[in-house]
Amino acid sequence: MAGDTISSPMLRDIPILDVGRRGAVGLYEAAASEAASLIADAMRGHLLLGLGGRLGDHLSRLWLKRRRNPFYSEIAAVARSIGRPGVYLLNIIYEWACSTSAGPDPRATGNRMIRVLDWGLHGIGRYVVIGRHETDHGPYYNVTWPGYAGVLTAMAPGRFSAAINQAPRQRPSGTRLLDEVIVHLGMFRARGTLPVSHLLRRVFEEAADYSAAVRMLMAEVDLAMPALFTLSGTEPEEACIIEAIGRKRFLHPAAAPQHIVGIANDWLTADLPGEARDNALAWSQHNTAEASNLERRQTICRLQRGAFAGVADLAPPVLNGHTVLVATANAREGRLSVEALDQGSNRRALPRVVSRASIAAMH
Repeated sequence: MAGDTISSPMLRDIPILDVGRRGAVGLYEAAASEAASLIADAMRGHLLLGLGGRLGDHLSRLWLKRRRNPFYSEIAAVARSIGRPGVYLLNIIYEWACSTSAGPDPRATGNRMIRVLDWGLHGIGRYVVIGRHETDHGPYYNVTWPGYAGVLTAMAPGRFSAAINQAPRQRPSGTRLLDEVIVHLGMFRARGTLPVSHLLRRVFEEAADYSAAVRMLMAEVDLAMPALFTLSGTEPEEACIIEAIGRKRFLHPAAAPQHIVGIANDWLTADLPGEARDNALAWSQHNTAEASNLERRQTICRLQRGAFAGVADLAPPVLNGHTVLVATANAREGRLSVEALDQGSNRRALPRVVSRASIAAMH
C-alpha cells in the first residue's frame, strides 16, 4: 500500500487487506480461515441462528438471487468456498445498533466522524478487518469482516466518510416476535429491494465527493429495511444524517453554529413509524428506549467538541455489552482509527479492546 502509513501501538493489529476491486471475494481470499471461523462462531453463538440458520441462509440466497442483487456473485463465491450455511444470511442480516456523529474536527482540518458499532453476534469483534478497495475515484477503507459484501463504516480519503445505524424497530402488530416475522416476510416478498449496506458500498464506489454521495443516498432507491446514514465530508460544515424508509428520504444537514450531527437508533423526523431500539437500554440510566437513544445521541455529539481518544473516552450506554468496534474518520486528512472489542466469556461485562489500527492515507 504505497503512500499509506499504518501503526498500532498496542495489542493485536487489525488486519488491513488490499483487495483492489474484488469486494467480498478479495476480503475472503485475504483471510479465508478467519472468514470460516467467523461464520462458525456466529452461527453457534446466537440461539436463533443456531435453530434457524440453515433455513435463513437458504431463504437469503433465494432473496438475493431473485432480486438480481449486484453483489450476489461475490457472496455466492464466498459461500461455495466456505462450504457451510451462514454466508448469505450474515451478508443481509440487519441486527445491530450504533451511535454515530460528525462535526468539524477540533484538532485538524475537515470534518470528523465518530462511530460506535454494536452487534449482538457474540465474538464478532475478534474478526474485524479493514479492506482497502480501489475505485475510479481513488481508494476507500472499509471497516468490515472477511467475506462481507456491504459497507457499514468506511472512509474515502479526499472524498467522505460514512456509516449506517439501524433504524427504529417497525411494529406492525405490537408483539415483538410477530413483528420481526411480519417485517422479514414483507422484505422477502417485496420486489426490487436493496440491502442498505449494498447501497452504501455503491456510494463509496461511484460518488466522487460529498455532494455526489448525498445525491446517491437521497435517490429513491427501494431499500429492504429502514436505515440511518451518517455522512461526513472534507469541509468542516459537510455533515448530515439521512433517514431512509422504503423509497422515502429525510435529510438533516449540519446547522450553524456548531455544524454537529448525531444519531443513535431513533428517528430525528417526527411521526415516522417505528419504535426506538432498546439494545443498549440495560446499560443506560433511563428506563425507556427513547430516553436511552436520546442520551446516546447527545453524548456522541458532545464528543465532537474536543479531542477523542476512542474507547478510553466512552462510557455506558454508548459503550455497552454489544459494542464491537469504535472508529474515527477524517476524509480531508485521510485518517482512520479503529478499535475492535470483544466481551470474552463474561457477557455481563463491558467489552475490552482486542485490536487496533490507524491509517494515514495519501491522496
